Amino acid sequence: MNECRHYEFVALDQPLDAKAQAEVRALSTRARIAATCSVNEYECGDFRGNPN
Repeated sequence: MNECRHYEFVALDQPLDAKAQAEVRALSTRARIAATCSVNEYECGDFRGNPN
């Protein structure tokens, strides 16, 4: 049985600028990143960053 993990982060205070998006991209190359959110889905492996 495979375990799937889903992480979704939302920018609350302000949209992420290009630098902040690049920092998020450094944590996961598979993430879907936009100015207001980041979504990561893993079927094997896990998110390298600290979700908190």
